[in-house]
Amino acid sequence: MKLDNAIALGKEGTWKNAALRLSPGSRTDWFVMLHDMENKAFILADNDDKAIASNDLNALATLLQSLGLKDFTVFI
Repeated sequence: MKLDNAIALGKEGTWKNAALRLSPGSRTDWFVMLHDMENKAFILADNDDKAIASNDLNALATLLQSLGLKDFTVFI
């Protein structure tokens, strides 16, 4: 899910929850999985369709707030 689309859908209240998971290619980077009201899962990507991954959980938390989410789950 591209970031601009995810933000627009977040304003409509589409997102049920989000999860931060360790990236399979790196044990230090996290990526975002979004779930909509129908429990369909999406990996959050930038507008060039590259998965957004970061080792900074605070930055990802701020990003999730921009999608209208107030909490998320971290999977180790």
